[in-house]
Amino acid sequence: MVFQNYAASPKSLARYGVIAIGGLVILSLLSGSGYTIDQKNIGVVTRFGAVSRTAGPGLHFKLPWIESVTEYSTAIQQVEIQKSEVFTADNQGVDVTMLVQFAVPDSDVRNLYEHVPYYERRIYTLANDRMKSAFGKRQVADVPRSRAQIEGEIKSDVAAQAMALYGIEVSEVQITDLDYTAAFRNAIDMMTKAKAEVTRSEQLRQKALIDAERQQIAARANADAAVAGAEGEARSIKARSEAEAAATRIKGEAEADAIRAQAAALGASPEYVSYTQAKRWDGKLPSTILGSQPMPMLNMSMGH
Repeated sequence: MVFQNYAASPKSLARYGVIAIGGLVILSLLSGSGYTIDQKNIGVVTRFGAVSRTAGPGLHFKLPWIESVTEYSTAIQQVEIQKSEVFTADNQGVDVTMLVQFAVPDSDVRNLYEHVPYYERRIYTLANDRMKSAFGKRQVADVPRSRAQIEGEIKSDVAAQAMALYGIEVSEVQITDLDYTAAFRNAIDMMTKAKAEVTRSEQLRQKALIDAERQQIAARANADAAVAGAEGEARSIKARSEAEAAATRIKGEAEADAIRAQAAALGASPEYVSYTQAKRWDGKLPSTILGSQPMPMLNMSMGH
């Protein structure tokens, strides 16, 4: 078999070249026209540098070489201000680290692209300025206990201005670290020790008051017991005295009655005295009579 060698004509070569170039152009158009926007992102489509439209998440197409796409995140973002030096009202330096969280609303993406380039840097600058202002209103000794209040003040100011100036929503401001100067740390240590000593002294004072109150209660109880005992003893003595007085009175009354009876008898009978003497005589005459002492005699007659 004999093969013949056919040379391609110039027209054929030109046609093949056009087809190849056309294929490359089509492939280039196809590869450059499709694009995808991620979730929680918004794309800004520009044509020759001017904003044409915005595109949400999903697959989209654009004109190759004519249109370009810039994506903006609408998720929560944050900027961190690290160890920014601020000064308090009493001119004490403090290095502050602070986080600012914010989000770009879908409707404001186009405005950011057109009017607010480098918006993260602007949020950083705004937050840093408001932080310096908030710390500058306070004494350094008040900073630790006013930390939450300072955060709230900074958040309020930054959120209001970020929305008014840039259309950005600030959701959180958090002071994560405060680094004081060595002199202030020493002053804080001394103040803490002094406060602890005051607290200890107050505790000792309270304990002394409690002990004194307990002693007073015990003393009152002992005094009450002593008073009760004394009152009981006094009542007992009084009762005995009253009983003895009553007995004496009764005895006296009896004796008085007896005397009155004897007096009445004496008045009724003159011989009652002789009878009384005879009643008391033991029947014996005196064994000795001295001098001119008369002899005792008893009238033994019983009647007239």
